[in-house]
Amino acid sequence: MVTEGELNRRAEDFGVETAYWDARGEHRVPSEEAVDAVVDVLARSGPPPGHDPTVRVVRVGRDGRLDGLCGDGDGWRILDGADHEVAQGGCEHGAVVVPGLAVGSYRLRIDGPNGESRTDPLLVAPERAWQPEVFDQNGRVWTFAVQLYGVRSRRNWGIGDFGDLKTLVGIASARGAAGIALNPLHAITLDDPNAISPYSPTSRLFLNVLYIDVEAIPEFPGLEAAGLAEEVSRLRETPQVDYAGVIAAKLKGLRLAFDAFRKRAKKARRDDFAAFKADRGQWLARYAAFLVLRARHGGPWWEWPEEWRKPSPQMVATLRQSAAAEIEFHAFLQWVADRQLAACAEAARAAGMPIGLYLDVAVGVAADSADVWAAQGAYVRELSAGAPPDLLNTAGQDWGLASFNPRVLISTDFALLRETLRAVMRHAGAIRLDHVLGFNRLYMVPQGFKPDQGTYVRFPLQAMLAVVAQESNAQHCVVVGEDLGTVPEGFRETLADWNIWSYRVMLFERNWNGDGSFCAPGTYPPQALVSFATHDLPTFTGWLSGHDLDVKHGLGIDPGETVAERQTAREKVSEALKRDAGVDHVSFQGIARFLARTPSRLLVIAAEDVFQVEDQPNVPGTINEHPNWRQKLPIAIEDIAGDHRLDEIGTVLREEGRAVSRRL
Repeated sequence: MVTEGELNRRAEDFGVETAYWDARGEHRVPSEEAVDAVVDVLARSGPPPGHDPTVRVVRVGRDGRLDGLCGDGDGWRILDGADHEVAQGGCEHGAVVVPGLAVGSYRLRIDGPNGESRTDPLLVAPERAWQPEVFDQNGRVWTFAVQLYGVRSRRNWGIGDFGDLKTLVGIASARGAAGIALNPLHAITLDDPNAISPYSPTSRLFLNVLYIDVEAIPEFPGLEAAGLAEEVSRLRETPQVDYAGVIAAKLKGLRLAFDAFRKRAKKARRDDFAAFKADRGQWLARYAAFLVLRARHGGPWWEWPEEWRKPSPQMVATLRQSAAAEIEFHAFLQWVADRQLAACAEAARAAGMPIGLYLDVAVGVAADSADVWAAQGAYVRELSAGAPPDLLNTAGQDWGLASFNPRVLISTDFALLRETLRAVMRHAGAIRLDHVLGFNRLYMVPQGFKPDQGTYVRFPLQAMLAVVAQESNAQHCVVVGEDLGTVPEGFRETLADWNIWSYRVMLFERNWNGDGSFCAPGTYPPQALVSFATHDLPTFTGWLSGHDLDVKHGLGIDPGETVAERQTAREKVSEALKRDAGVDHVSFQGIARFLARTPSRLLVIAAEDVFQVEDQPNVPGTINEHPNWRQKLPIAIEDIAGDHRLDEIGTVLREEGRAVSRRL
């Protein structure tokens, strides 16, 4: 029987909190059973407790002094990744003064006078995350946000695709937008038409192949030849995305394209495919192998035959002997998706968009995912990421996601975090880190416990932000941190110091300790993204009508807001629009003008708000009880240019100094 004192010591060793304050100001103490379960999972991986190294961080252009690491007379050495000594010296008043080093990863070794030594990771990071010149000059811009799956067109296959995205780039840039903001494009599993949440992917390292524009593949024989014309016509007309139908049709078309590619592709395309495979290396090989094995064995990978449960180069080579064509097929799909997304990014650059594509990074992956299988130990699949009870989700949240193991992150120089960032940044001008609060501490729910019975696990915040700054500068990519929820004191200031932009939502920016009025535009921070809502919140039309409250009541979910409170909020919005935007009635144009007047660098305008959609993309706390991640926009992409609503928003934003161009 573990005593309370022993449990507390173990929890401290593994960074597990035994008490916390929730968003409602309540002091919560998780049960000893829950804490013990979290500790047990973390104890099974990483170095033994008490042997965890501390990551040291030095920022270029700032004082390189690291205090309290050694005693006078101790010597220190800095080694690079090849174990070459790049600097050495003696401790000065208990401190190591790191000389100017190139950005990168090192090891700091301190040698004591009695022969003892300690080695810690050392990260040399840029002073701040990257941003383009338009923002260095106090520029303020806007992006058009779409859920790509929901884009209608008279040419797609019942789900928005990269061909539609390229068209949207032209539409938005002509109205002065600096970029297109998108839902996560991460790979999802295609063997379950209900497991389609972009925030519960099977891999954050690869793309969702349903977004491939099949007819844009040179080797595709055409709809008629493929026998898909009638089915694709049906899929285009469905009110919501028919994932079962889309998956079947797209996989049939993609296999035909792949077969033709193998038979008659031109040398330039074969060479480009080979270059892509070499570039993505073992990650691509393991991802393709996982898909083959999942198709063979089904179910979670830890229930597969023993020989396939853990990947290795030898295992992948063995599998290739019996499934070479199938492995090649999945690599082919990723190549096609990557090149089509790259073409969209290039179109944005050619249109003069300073942001281009603004992509989302989910906070985790499904527990039975390709990423967890491919990098075992780097994720903690037995703990589910979530959130404690808050004002909108009073029962707490269990997202069903596996997250990084903080101890393994440290011991591997944050390899998987780096790979994840690079995978999303490769075609992005900006990314959004979903639930960036998890870089500081992440709420985890052990298996068998309810969402409100979890607790927080601490992560190495400064080191993770250093890695983000390294990758941001290397890829020339703006980073936005979704910092909503239970925000620890000083956390937003820390993000700002690293130039990780804040994420400010108008619905939350109110004087909660006063009369509930909406904060004036001037109170928003400059280094931030602003929007009316998020994909998890009501659209403007739904909020104004109270439709979201009706939906949640119908689902048996506490909306965290009464009808009377919503009416008060509407009145407060009306007051704010009159006071700060000179608008006499509540409309989304007025909201856009209000938000455009904030000093915040980036304003996001959601397509659902422009085109007056009532239902929000996702209702948290539901999976199949509500049509999450399935809704299509009410207007086809071919009709947007002739629709007055986006034009009017573009005019408002141009008048408020947000437009990148004046080609409207």
